[in-house]
Amino acid sequence: MVGVTTVCPGFSANKQPNMGKAKDNEFEIRLLNAVRSTLISVAKDTMTKPGLRHPLSNKTQQMIADCLDIVTSRQISIEKSTGRHTKMKPIYSDEQSVQSFSIDDLKKTLN
Repeated sequence: MVGVTTVCPGFSANKQPNMGKAKDNEFEIRLLNAVRSTLISVAKDTMTKPGLRHPLSNKTQQMIADCLDIVTSRQISIEKSTGRHTKMKPIYSDEQSVQSFSIDDLKKTLN
């Protein structure tokens, strides 16, 4: 039988959920992180080159995307309820960003 730690990295089956709201959140966060990491690994491991048939059906691919969406939504909900949500978004290297600044502020900084 495959151990939980083998299937879900970062999740230990030996650690039992503790009682109490903070402890429950901690366990749930660990569980969500393990599920999210596993789903992302499945997506990466099954990625195929353009033009080749993907080993997973379109329905399975959509189910993985839906599960990731649910996990992320729950993670954000927990972060908001504990005051740790930062609203940070990833920045992609191929996105162009525009920064504006005042010439007067630049002159003040240089002088």
